[in-house]
Amino acid sequence: MNVTHPRRTRRTHSEEFKRSLIDACGEPGASVAGVALANGINANQLRRWMRERGIEPPEPG
Repeated sequence: MNVTHPRRTRRTHSEEFKRSLIDACGEPGASVAGVALANGINANQLRRWMRERGIEPPEPG
């Protein structure tokens, strides 16, 4: 009996999508975690995209 397991695939996001989320984080009252959660990605991933573009993620608090 052979059991096949589905392979996990990496999701890819366009540069426009990444930029729109980064811009949304700059809005008053917005949090990185909230923007990430609303768009179905991990907050750490969004923070990484920000760092890769030379944008320092805001400090929590």
